[in-house]
Amino acid sequence: MDRNDMLPLSDDELELVSGGATKAYLAAVDLMNGKYGTGEACRQSLTDAGFDYWNIQHMANALSQGYGQVAQDVIDDKYGIGAARFKALAQAGYDPRLVQQIVNGMLLDD
Repeated sequence: MDRNDMLPLSDDELELVSGGATKAYLAAVDLMNGKYGTGEACRQSLTDAGFDYWNIQHMANALSQGYGQVAQDVIDDKYGIGAARFKALAQAGYDPRLVQQIVNGMLLDD
């Protein structure tokens, strides 16, 4: 499937994503700040805390690669809304679902 043809999240999918978005977002920020340590100790700490290590690592990597700013741009309505936003993010080379998860985490953390 061409990522530019992907449809935006349904209401049900968005609810599933936002349900754990704040915890995942905060865990990713904590990971970046060294709270969970490094290497195997980090993996075990995140697992013990109930997180999927790879998901949190992926989000932390995305945040460090500018996804945090892109998420803020989405909040500031610089990418439009709905399907247009989803397509614009994909065309700009971003994973729209990951951006949405970060947006949800940022908004729900306020």
